[in-house]
Amino acid sequence: MKKLLYTTTAFVLCGGIVQTNAACIATPSCTAMGYTSTSSCTNGIKCPFGEYWNCANSDLSNKITELENKINSGAGADPSDKTYDCKIGDIFYSDWTCSTEVDANKTPIAVVVYMDGAGHGQALALNSIGRYYWQICSLNEDGLNYTCKDAGAVPNYSSRDSASKDFNSCINTHMLVASGTSNDFPAAWAATYYKTAGTEAGDWCLPAAGIFTSYYNNKDAVNAGFDKVGGVKFSSGWSSTESDNWYAWRGYLSQSSGIYIDYGYDGKQNSYQVYPVLEF
Repeated sequence: MKKLLYTTTAFVLCGGIVQTNAACIATPSCTAMGYTSTSSCTNGIKCPFGEYWNCANSDLSNKITELENKINSGAGADPSDKTYDCKIGDIFYSDWTCSTEVDANKTPIAVVVYMDGAGHGQALALNSIGRYYWQICSLNEDGLNYTCKDAGAVPNYSSRDSASKDFNSCINTHMLVASGTSNDFPAAWAATYYKTAGTEAGDWCLPAAGIFTSYYNNKDAVNAGFDKVGGVKFSSGWSSTESDNWYAWRGYLSQSSGIYIDYGYDGKQNSYQVYPVLEF
């Protein structure tokens, strides 16, 4: 059995030296994490620390059922014949167009952080939607230890190098949604609930670890895009890429020095920011 303490440890390779930073974390406030409703709601996410719910977009059941059916049938995400003339760092708008400079007549909703070379890519939301656990693990009878589980069909990436090459944001997210409820995988569900002008709940996903690598490799262009629209640059947050039963990968971007794909000591049962990503 693995004992999980409310501490976080990040191992960062700096000039060939591994540094360990540990700090105690106070129990997060439900309301600060986005759980603002005192009443339960259909498909709402319950706060693990009290009787509060996040009821945003609680009418999502039909969309979730559709996604579950796609995953269970092996269909995955819908392929699209449309291609996009976008570049990394471009502003992505609510009408699903993009431009390098701000178009005052359109509503910006994201910044392009990845292109696949075939006219498709992914755009990161302009801000975090809050802090969430990757998974709510079950407390054992001893009251001290937790048991986490492998997330079903989601592939496991055991090394930082392999995780950094995973770009399957929506496939991972849809598999997580199909593998459990919003009380099992809060981060994935929170990303799925997200919607903006021009999008609806179910369009957005939890980014795969490779998206953070692409951000870092193109950070000057991406950060310029965020600056143009007043977005909040990414610094740290969960990915949808799983490592094993206990751990999932998160991205950490030092805006001054670089990005590291790592996981904290508390693994999945740790609270980190969620930046949804839109596949196009």
